[in-house]
Amino acid sequence: MKRIELISLAGVFLFLNFSCQTPNDKPVTAINSSMELIVEPGEHWLGKMKVFIFSITNAPQMAAWIEDEEGRYIATITVTNRSAKKNWRAAPEEGRPEALPVWNHKQQDNSAPHDVDTVSTATSKGSVEAKFDRESLIEGNTYKVYLEINHSYDYNDYWTKDNSGVNGQPSLIYQAQFVAGQPCHLSLEPMGYGSVDGSNGTINSGLGSFTTALGIIKDASIIVN
Repeated sequence: MKRIELISLAGVFLFLNFSCQTPNDKPVTAINSSMELIVEPGEHWLGKMKVFIFSITNAPQMAAWIEDEEGRYIATITVTNRSAKKNWRAAPEEGRPEALPVWNHKQQDNSAPHDVDTVSTATSKGSVEAKFDRESLIEGNTYKVYLEINHSYDYNDYWTKDNSGVNGQPSLIYQAQFVAGQPCHLSLEPMGYGSVDGSNGTINSGLGSFTTALGIIKDASIIVN
C-alpha cells in the first residue's frame, strides 16, 4: 500500500512540474557578448577654444554607454579622460557638467568610480574604437547603446554666449538598439541633445537648431558578435 501511495505522489509531482512549463519558457542565460564601437570623425571633429589669449585646437568630449530596455544603466563603454576625471582646463569650480550631462547623470547614479576609470581614454584626434565584453547581458534581451558628444565654444546663430555659456551647441545624443546574442552591425542615429547647463540628464528632442555639431561625427556604429 505504501509503495502504491509513493508512486501516486511521484506521479502528481511530475505532473505539476511539467504542467508549470510552457513551450515558450526558456532559461535566462548570461552571455559574454562582445561589442565594438567605431566612431569616425566628421568635418567638425576638431574644434577651437580660447584659453586666456591662446587659441587651442581640441577634439570633442565623448562618452558611450549601455542601458537595458527599461532605461537602466548597465555600463560605460568608453569616455574621454577629461570627462571621466573632471580634469578641465580653465573651468569653474563646479567643473563642466554641461559637457556630457546625460552620461554624467547616468553614471553618477549607477556606477562605481573605478568602473569609469577602466574605460576612460585620451581624447582622440582620429577615429575611435572601443570594445566591450560583459557577462551580465542576458541572451535575447534588448539593449540600447548611447553615444554623447560635445564641443565647447561651438556657437551658432541660435546657441550663443548669451544662452549657452561656454558650451555653445549642447551635447548631441546618438542611439542604436540591439538584441544580446544576435550578431549585427548597426549605425547610431542622432536622437536628441543634453542639457545646455548640465543641470539634468534629460534627453531633449529636436535638432533643428544644430549646425556644426552635427558634423562632429561622420559615422558611428556598433558591431555585436
